[in-house]
Amino acid sequence: MFRQTDRSERGKIFTGKLAEFIKLHPVLSCFLVSVILNMAVEILSRHSLWEMLVYMVTRPHMFLFNTCIIFWCFSLLLLVRRKLFLGTLISVLWLILGVVNCVLLGLRVTPFNGSDLRLTKDAVVIAGKYLAWWHVVLIIAGAALLTAGMVYLFRRLPKRPGKPARLRGAAFAAFSFLALLGLSSLGMKMGVLASQFGNLAQAYEDYGFPYCFANSLINTGISKPDDYSSETVEEIKEEDIVPEDHGWSPLISEDSPVIVNEQGVEVTEQTPNIIFLQLESFSDPLKYLHIECSEDPIPNFRRLMETYSSGYLSVPSVGAGTANTEFEVITGMNLDFFGPGEYPYKTVLQEEVCESIGFDLKEIGYHAQAIHNNSGTFYDRYTVFSRLGFDTFTSIEYMSDYDTTYMGWAKDSILKDQIRKVLNSTSGADMVYTISVQGHGSYPEEKVLEHTEVQVTGLETEGATNAMEYYIQQLYEMDQFVGDLVAYLEEREEPMILVMYGDHLPSLGLEEEDLENGNLFQTEYVIWDNLGLDREEKDLEAYQLGAYVLSQVGIQKGTMIRYHQAWLKEEDHTQEEQEKYLNKMEILEYDLLYGDQDIYEGETPYEETNLHMGVQPISIDRIMQQEKELYVTGWNFTPSSVLYINGKAVETDYVSSNLLYTSNAKLKEGENQITVAQVSEDNIVLSESEPYILEIE
Repeated sequence: MFRQTDRSERGKIFTGKLAEFIKLHPVLSCFLVSVILNMAVEILSRHSLWEMLVYMVTRPHMFLFNTCIIFWCFSLLLLVRRKLFLGTLISVLWLILGVVNCVLLGLRVTPFNGSDLRLTKDAVVIAGKYLAWWHVVLIIAGAALLTAGMVYLFRRLPKRPGKPARLRGAAFAAFSFLALLGLSSLGMKMGVLASQFGNLAQAYEDYGFPYCFANSLINTGISKPDDYSSETVEEIKEEDIVPEDHGWSPLISEDSPVIVNEQGVEVTEQTPNIIFLQLESFSDPLKYLHIECSEDPIPNFRRLMETYSSGYLSVPSVGAGTANTEFEVITGMNLDFFGPGEYPYKTVLQEEVCESIGFDLKEIGYHAQAIHNNSGTFYDRYTVFSRLGFDTFTSIEYMSDYDTTYMGWAKDSILKDQIRKVLNSTSGADMVYTISVQGHGSYPEEKVLEHTEVQVTGLETEGATNAMEYYIQQLYEMDQFVGDLVAYLEEREEPMILVMYGDHLPSLGLEEEDLENGNLFQTEYVIWDNLGLDREEKDLEAYQLGAYVLSQVGIQKGTMIRYHQAWLKEEDHTQEEQEKYLNKMEILEYDLLYGDQDIYEGETPYEETNLHMGVQPISIDRIMQQEKELYVTGWNFTPSSVLYINGKAVETDYVSSNLLYTSNAKLKEGENQITVAQVSEDNIVLSESEPYILEIE
């Protein structure tokens, strides 16, 4: 009893002294808290106390700068009376950021950054595939407890008497912020800091979490290059972009009959369909040095690489970031010039139209079509694709009768039939951009598959082995799909080019020393064709892939395509030439998206397309009504089809592609307008059928 009282008294004395110290030295107190918070977030970021200490000792200037960033947040205390509460809230928020980053780095390689905040909606939709139900319960419970705790502190912590000098506080906060910007700018000029991060994970290790995270919030888009001008763009146009041309491979006969297509462009019957197949998290496990596989997981893809043009493809992300590899391939633009971790789909392409391989090929008569066996709303593709020149987009909401993985992702085998439907939907040549999803994480560490085609040895834990075998089983099935797709395209006896590549490596904790090529940012690509093109082994950047493919058949269209084609014509570039190539590329990208569009003489020739969701019309044929029950027959219904009666959605049962049913039809006397809408899992209507009028007497 006496000990407990003594302990309580000592606690009161300590608390009193602490409060007195904070009162006498508020600035020093905030700085010390900033140091502690900086240490905490770096321990969480690096998953190691030792690594944090090494960072502090080897890069003390960066540790101090990051501490100043956190310290600036405490300058906001000058604006309020509830200083203790706001100080506590700021501390909690920094710790939350550190914890979120720690958790994300356990799932992927890319650290938590500003772009993730723009992906909140998408993250919520797929959270169930990464988190168990009890994870969700813990998160909700933790959020509730945290909220309750902050409410309690808001009520209990004292307010400072008197009015705060808000004008002086605001001036100090503004001055401090400008000082940080000035230090940041000076650091960049001196080479101590960087604003563009080629490797985001490495940047967080080099420059610290607070700076990199703050940079990713503020730094978006492409900054105006110092040497950007109309004259510079004109010079690049004349000297570094190959002249526009539209020829074909010499292997295609010149005697082929000429056809005038729907766009009024003369083409031949030998105009090849060009299919891009972006394979989710696809890689070659036989190049993982730390494991042994019982057999080759990707025999079809390997056979194609040994027979057709192939090589390594350098991609902008690892473990995640499908849309960014996609962006580079479609536009020919290098993401290194954008903000750290930025997703252009979520920033500039929310408003701007962007030149793309789709727009380029449409100029010579192609139809630009996209397919994805995942939700059309993910990364906002259902709106963004119209600004990239696509005519149609077939997402999972327009597919039925597909199998799913244990984690709930649609298997890629459904894509063969979808590619068939797209090719059959037009009479001319098609550019089909297909995005797969089967290989998507996460990869469960418990044994969830009774049988796997390939067994793995060499990993230290059973959980790691289970995760690797699960991933490789998805690869094996994706490879079977690749074999089936190539066989189908061969049967069509139409000129074809099929470009296949992995969008990024899987989120399996791979390190550079685990890989044969020692590069986390490389996947494999292969270009199958039935045109008899010469085989070539060549390593490419993702933004060069489209230019390389089109050069094989003599197509020279589009700004970025022709710029890369001029570069790819030459071999063995010097370091100086490489730097000039990148500098001019940055100028072109800035001009196309943010500048005066001097490359087009001041005005873009491209307009947003009227993107049509799906290629098969969804329509109602007949409706049979029995009290509140409706049986709706028609064509091309899917599990995402929802009946709308007089503008309101009703609970709908998908019976088959020709039949929908509802038991809760609220009809009115007279005319009732009934439509079928394709609705995403985040409840966005992607398209709607023509209305059917049902008369009720």
